[in-house]
Amino acid sequence: MKNKIVYTADKRRGSIFLLSLLVIVGIAAGTAFAASGSRLSPWWVHQYFSPVFSGNTAAEVFRNTFLSSAVFITAAFLGGLSAAGAPIGAGLAFYRGFGIGASAAGMYLSLGGAALPGVLVLLLPKAVAVSAVSLLAVRELFRSSGILLRFFVLGETDLRKGSAKLYLLKYGVLLLLSLLISGADAAMNYFFAGLL
Repeated sequence: MKNKIVYTADKRRGSIFLLSLLVIVGIAAGTAFAASGSRLSPWWVHQYFSPVFSGNTAAEVFRNTFLSSAVFITAAFLGGLSAAGAPIGAGLAFYRGFGIGASAAGMYLSLGGAALPGVLVLLLPKAVAVSAVSLLAVRELFRSSGILLRFFVLGETDLRKGSAKLYLLKYGVLLLLSLLISGADAAMNYFFAGLL
């Protein structure tokens, strides 16, 4: 029993590592996208990571950050309800990184070296926190999708009583964490707006 627990923990760490690599590849792609002079203004490109696009008031920053996170978490939740959700999860992890890379590069392109304090204080902490929640959401998508795939392909019935309730609860907690991150982001933008 002890070996199974260690194996499960190692497997989870491995999945987070692979998902983190997808985020890093997304950051590189987003950086290249912004550096090519492509348009960053649609919110679904920058995902409100850039304080330049997040809003002019603390309330707007809070709303926009939470909107971006809620849409992402909802997409991960829905992807986990499909046996073919793994490609959706991989795409979501890449997409999250893309927004971070595009936002950071866009700030450097428009502000030059003066963007560094804003990136370090306003963008980087938000990117780390939102990415952590996003990776947890995608990991749950993979877990749920894998259970459904094994059920349909192999006939395995790993569906435990209350697993649907637990699935909903996990995503509810992720939305709550996103709400807290959005509040912290709004406060940081309110107090450190002068960095831009």
